[in-house]
Amino acid sequence: MEPTAAIVAVATIVGIIVGGGVALLLRRRSAPAIDAPGELTRLSVQLEEREREVEQVRYERDAARQERDSARRELVTAQTELAAVKADHRARTEELAAARAQLDNQFKGLAAGVLKESTETLLKQAREQFDSQRQLTAAELEQRTEAIDSLVGPIRESLEKLGQRTGEIEKERTGAYERLTTQVASLQKVAGSLSEALRSPNIRGQWAEQELGNILELAGLQQHIDYYPQHTVPVPGSVARPDAVVSVPGGLKVVIDAKAPLENYLKAHEADDTRRELALLTNHATAISRHAKELSERDYDAAVAGSPDFVLMFVPADPILDAAMKVQPTLWEQAWREHRVLIATPGLLLAFLRTVALAWQQQDMQKNAQEIADLGKELYGRLRTFAEHMHGVGKGLDQALTAYNKGVGSLESRVLPQARRFEDLGAVSDARRIPELAPVETTVRAMSGQETAPATEADIPPGSVLPHKRSA
Repeated sequence: MEPTAAIVAVATIVGIIVGGGVALLLRRRSAPAIDAPGELTRLSVQLEEREREVEQVRYERDAARQERDSARRELVTAQTELAAVKADHRARTEELAAARAQLDNQFKGLAAGVLKESTETLLKQAREQFDSQRQLTAAELEQRTEAIDSLVGPIRESLEKLGQRTGEIEKERTGAYERLTTQVASLQKVAGSLSEALRSPNIRGQWAEQELGNILELAGLQQHIDYYPQHTVPVPGSVARPDAVVSVPGGLKVVIDAKAPLENYLKAHEADDTRRELALLTNHATAISRHAKELSERDYDAAVAGSPDFVLMFVPADPILDAAMKVQPTLWEQAWREHRVLIATPGLLLAFLRTVALAWQQQDMQKNAQEIADLGKELYGRLRTFAEHMHGVGKGLDQALTAYNKGVGSLESRVLPQARRFEDLGAVSDARRIPELAPVETTVRAMSGQETAPATEADIPPGSVLPHKRSA
C-alpha cells in the first residue's frame, strides 16, 4: 500500500472512531433539559451545525478517495502500456539479433563460393538495414515513452495534489473535532447549570410564572384588564394567590395556577438503569397528580365570583406532562374527572386564551355597535328639537315680514301722502325728505323633511368602533 493510501485509510479509521465516540458521548452525557430555555436550544443548533461541518469534511474525504482510486487505475493502465512497449522493443531487438546471427551463419556457409567483395557488400547492406531498423525502433520507443510520460505526468501531479488535500482535510477534521469537543463541553456545562438551577423550587416557580405571562401576552390579553396576575382570593381557612385570574365574556373568571414539578423528572433523565428511571417517572406523575388534588381542595370556584367548576393547571413544557403520561396514561383524564383540574401545556393554554381574546373582541364590537346606535338615536332627537326651534324662528320671521309689508303699505297709502304735502309747500328741505319705503319680497326658506330624516345603519361608516372601558 502506498504512503498516501495508508494515510487516508488511517485518517478514515480515526474519523470513524472519533465520530462514534462523539455520538456516544452526546447520548450518554448530554443531560436533556427542557425545550423551553433559549440558551440550550441555541447551543443545540450550533452542535448540529458542527456535525454538518464534520459530515462535509467526510464527504470531501470520500471524494478525494475516489479521485485517488481513479488516478491509480489510470496509472496501472499507463504502466501496462509501457510494459507492452518495452516487451515489443525487446522482441524486435531479439529478432534483429537473430536475423544478424542468421546472416552471419549464411555468410560463413557461403564464404568459400562467394567473392570477398560481394560478401562485404552484403554485410554492409545488412548492417545498414540493421542500423536503420534499430534507429526506427529507438525513435518509436522514445515517442511512446514521451506519450506515456505525458499521460502519467498529470496523474502524478493529481496524486501529489491528492496527498496535499488529504493532509488539509485531516487538519480541518482535527480542528472541527476539537471545536466540536469544546462546544459539546460548553453545552454540557450550560445544560448542567440549567439543570442545577431548575432543581430549586423558587427558580422553577419563577420560570413557570414567566412562561405563563408570555403566553398571556402572546394570546393578546391585557394585564389588569383581561387578566389579573397574583390575585389574592380568600379560600377556606386562609388566602390564596393564583398566578392568574382570566376574565371571560359573560362575567366568568377562570383561575390559572402554574406548576413546574421537575425534581423527579430531571433525576429520571440522569438515571443509569431503566428500573430507576421508571421509578422516578412514577414519582413524577404522582407529584403532578398531587398538585391537581391540592388545587381542587382550594375550592376556587366558591372563592372567586364567576369561577366555573374547574381550574387550569399550567405545565410550562410538553415533555414534563408527556413523561408523566408515559407511566400513567390516565393522568390527564383522572385530574379532570376526580379534581376538575384541566392540565394545560403551552399549546393548549394558548389556544384557550386566544379564544378568550377573540371573544372579548367580538363583545367589544357588539358594545360599540350598540353605543353607536344609542348615539345615533340621541343625535337624531337633538336634531329634531333644533329643527323644531328653527321652524318656529322661520315662522316668526315670516309673520314679521308680513306685518312689515302691511305697515309699509299702510304708511304709504294713508300717512305719507299727507306728510309729503309739507315737502310740496317747501317746509322741508331736500335733505330732510322722507325716504321711500319698499316692501320686503324675500320669503323664509322652509326646512324639507329629507334633510332632517334620521340616519339608517347603511349611513354609518363601516368599521366605526368607539373605545370603551371593559367591565367584567
